[in-house]
Amino acid sequence: MRDDYFKSYKMFKFVQLALLVIFAVCFFLFIFLDDSLRTSVFSNKVLLTICVFLWAFMLYSVACIIMDFRLLEGHIVHDHVLKRAVYVDTLTGIPNRFSCDQIFEKYDGDHDISKLGCALVKIDNLDEINRTKGRSSGNVALKEFSSMIERVSAYYGFVGRNNGNEFLVVIENCSDDKMVRFEQGLLKEIGLYNKASAGYELRIRIAKVLNENENLKDFRELVARLYGIAKV
Repeated sequence: MRDDYFKSYKMFKFVQLALLVIFAVCFFLFIFLDDSLRTSVFSNKVLLTICVFLWAFMLYSVACIIMDFRLLEGHIVHDHVLKRAVYVDTLTGIPNRFSCDQIFEKYDGDHDISKLGCALVKIDNLDEINRTKGRSSGNVALKEFSSMIERVSAYYGFVGRNNGNEFLVVIENCSDDKMVRFEQGLLKEIGLYNKASAGYELRIRIAKVLNENENLKDFRELVARLYGIAKV
């Protein structure tokens, strides 16, 4: 809603500026192209004073509109920063728990989830990295893995850090083949990372559920089924 408001207000200001410029140009042309009118204006102090005030007012209005544009851009940037703080995980830079909650709201109610697929991905050896390499290395592992899973999931659907070491993936129009391709793409990224890493290797655990097999009507039930599979 705020994005739509900013776009509408920006368009309003642009139209306002365009109309003011058109009026100013027409006003100048109307005076300077008419010899008799131009002579009357410059020979009559009252008319000249009125014209000067009008010109000054138009310049002032243009300056105000330009200032409005600058303030609007500042508000847009500020709004973007606030949204990022709310929806993006500060450590990893990917959607956070609140964003995951928004996904729950998206698929609530009568939304068709018959072709939805979900995956829960964890770094299987994160506790080991924290214990042997230190918490800072564990944070680096989370950041690196987040970048990998975000790159891969960009071709498939949503990914968010749902809780600590849990990454929720939601894929629309998901088939078994599509889920397998997602998993293979992620494993390929991790394999490349492990070959280049001199400190430690990442191992992951993936739980998957396809609603075309489960036939559930509620998204929360589908995610609950996913967590049940992850605990097995």
